[in-house]
Amino acid sequence: MLSYSMLLLFLVAVAAVGSAESGSKDLDMEMKKVDKADVKLYYESLCPYCVKFHKRLDTVLKEIGSYINLKLYPYGNAERKDDNGKTVIICEHGEKECYGNKLHACAIDKLKDIKEAAYYITCMMNGTWGGDGSTDKDATKCGEQMKIDSKPIKECAKCKKGEELLEYYGKETEKVGIDGAPFVLINEEYFDLEDDLKKEICKVLKNPPTQCKTKELLDTLY
Repeated sequence: MLSYSMLLLFLVAVAAVGSAESGSKDLDMEMKKVDKADVKLYYESLCPYCVKFHKRLDTVLKEIGSYINLKLYPYGNAERKDDNGKTVIICEHGEKECYGNKLHACAIDKLKDIKEAAYYITCMMNGTWGGDGSTDKDATKCGEQMKIDSKPIKECAKCKKGEELLEYYGKETEKVGIDGAPFVLINEEYFDLEDDLKKEICKVLKNPPTQCKTKELLDTLY
């Protein structure tokens, strides 16, 4: 029969083991949380190459999205100019593209969830309801399909907030000095658009998930 002191020591030991195991699990979870690839996409709403790339990105997000820290910059090859003290932005594909970029910027701002915003943006870019895509009609129809309230996004694109967001993305894009759109950085390194997006993201992860460990990817990862 255990004495009181021995029983107390046993209980302390059990508690210590449990605490260590819990701490180990917490540490593992924290490691997984921080093990993400930073992916930055600089693009513009009416660029056909950007439209195609967004489809590629959506596919990868659905597979390994929890391992990606995504940032979108809807501005592309636009230019900021000063007109008597006022900033004027001229987009590569005209005013329609500037408005599309504002819709995208406002979607990112209003939705908060970057993956949801990315899917919504891809839907708008591929929309045919308003013509070339990324119009109010596309925003509305994609909102209906995805159960997203498009009204505040459209209102934002039409007001000062939309202008401010577009100017912000312009400044951020100019810091990088892109040489065309789409332009992609993975952990601040240039991504060649001809390469496999998923494979390149998997390469930079310290603990690649099982989704990365296909036979083709194993040949390059290990």
